[in-house]
Amino acid sequence: MTVREALAEGASALERAGCPSPSVDAEWLLAHVLGVRRSELFGLGPPAEAELEHFRALVARRAAREPLAYILGEWGFRRLTLAVDPRALIPRPETEALVERCLALLGGAEAPLVLDVGVGSGAIALALADERPDLRVVGTELSPGALALAEENRRHIGLDGRVRFVQ
Repeated sequence: MTVREALAEGASALERAGCPSPSVDAEWLLAHVLGVRRSELFGLGPPAEAELEHFRALVARRAAREPLAYILGEWGFRRLTLAVDPRALIPRPETEALVERCLALLGGAEAPLVLDVGVGSGAIALALADERPDLRVVGTELSPGALALAEENRRHIGLDGRVRFVQ
């Protein structure tokens, strides 16, 4: 089976399940399985049978309406790639506008300290600190699972010392 045939099969299954963007989702899933970018899919040879089985399993999860980001295990937020899973909500594009607004409100303040209440995956706190090197952030979270996810993202991004999460 070719990449195009696999994508058509996956998109068809997702369309039958009523997923809103079946072709794009199929591309994300197959690229994930093959370890390539979506733009690289069409230059590849046929996937191995084990890769096709893995792809079909991921398509089944998406067809059951599991969020694409949870299946992939990561999601882009501004300049960051964050680990995501059911412990916290998936960062949304609208939240990126919130980061822009916060940065604008902070303006020329020297070495500001920001409080992020309900930090979830850490997206807002980490994006602010990433984009404004003089900024420090304290993020609070009630959920131990979400707090652990935010800590994982902080360690991965490497903003130790400027971002602290507390329960």
